[in-house]
Amino acid sequence: MSVAAILLLSFLYYFERQKTSQLNIKLNKLIEKQDIEAPYYDKSALLLPENLKNNKKLEDKVKIPIIMYHYVEYVKDDGDLIRKRLDILPSVFEGHLQSLKKANYETYFVKDIPEILNGTIHYSTQSAVLTFDDGYEDFYTVAFPLLKKYHVRATVYVIYDYIGRSGFLSEKQIIELIDSGLVEIGSHTLDHVYLKQAPDIYAEKQISESKQKFEEQFRIKIKTFAYPYGAFNNMNIESVKKAGYTAAVSVINGSLQDKENLFYMSRIRPGLFTPETMIQMIEGMNR
Repeated sequence: MSVAAILLLSFLYYFERQKTSQLNIKLNKLIEKQDIEAPYYDKSALLLPENLKNNKKLEDKVKIPIIMYHYVEYVKDDGDLIRKRLDILPSVFEGHLQSLKKANYETYFVKDIPEILNGTIHYSTQSAVLTFDDGYEDFYTVAFPLLKKYHVRATVYVIYDYIGRSGFLSEKQIIELIDSGLVEIGSHTLDHVYLKQAPDIYAEKQISESKQKFEEQFRIKIKTFAYPYGAFNNMNIESVKKAGYTAAVSVINGSLQDKENLFYMSRIRPGLFTPETMIQMIEGMNR
């Protein structure tokens, strides 16, 4: 190889490293900004607890971006700041789906992640997992038609006692979601309790009984769990395992998963990117 070619390759390598570094700086600033503005989340929920520090090396982790949505709608009440901060406009959400499809991304359910980590499910780095917390009705009326349009899978975490309430999914809608094959139903407790500060027995009841009731009512296996408000402690993790779930998601920022964080997996908030920057941001994340 000529000296000129070696110099050119060295320059290109340096240029790419600089681009990656700048992207990571930009992404970290966005994450910090969202941490400050995060509605109703205790800031500690966004960070890995000290007693759960992960000793896995970076190369032993698998990049599985789990994107966390709540509302997908046009918020009518400008004064409802929490709803607005948790919301993604339908047009933006469709742009996210278009970006994933254009980049040939495959989508998975959360329940697939244990098998991905075990190597029993083939997983490409061009993959993502879409999740929706709380089980709002707009998941059925707005998000679901778009999932069908682009043939994208998603996991929705439903609060069991909220089924049929105004603004939330009905039993009939949940059955249709299940029958579509595009949606995994996961548990989000019986009534959205702040588990971290709840008495252990009560927290365990919220975790286990919600699973039992979902399975009895809908004749399906509930495999995954989402902590309300992203709040959890060691006892909650043990209760999730004891109840028979195979995985759980948190609101800790990040896209790297492994067997050590299987019961408090990291997620990405969609406000970090636009449809145009979505793939670049996901691929640039290394935490």
